[in-house]
Amino acid sequence: MSDAANARIFLSHAGEDAFEASLLRFAVEPILAPLGATVWTYRRDQPRDEHNVAGSLKARVRQSDAVVFLLSPSTLETSGTQWMELADADAFDKPVFILLHRLGFADLTARSQGVPPLVLASQCNDAALDWRAVIDAVGKRLQPGADAGG
Repeated sequence: MSDAANARIFLSHAGEDAFEASLLRFAVEPILAPLGATVWTYRRDQPRDEHNVAGSLKARVRQSDAVVFLLSPSTLETSGTQWMELADADAFDKPVFILLHRLGFADLTARSQGVPPLVLASQCNDAALDWRAVIDAVGKRLQPGADAGG
């Protein structure tokens, strides 16, 4: 993590899941308050006058200490932007925490296409259905002195 006093978390979500992402952000920031955590979400934090949105999202992923990837049926159906955010997180070697929303791991593995290997090869399993466990894992990873590996 770049600064133990100011953890930056990028919350990736499909546009259709903006309300759920907002609720998650409101829950996460107090839980991770000891780390000075802020959660970046598109609807709240993206400048409305930004012309290069893709570049801005990429920069936000690069500046983050962790990425929480809210994966839902909407992601699978319409959210190419989220897949780019996931690729950026991988390229910048950011820890990614998958949070499944309205689908299970079996739903993902049953699909013959449309789910990047980065999702299936990650810590994504049925434990990813428990938002609190996912956020606790984020907090442990961002603790000063935590193992920086994958």
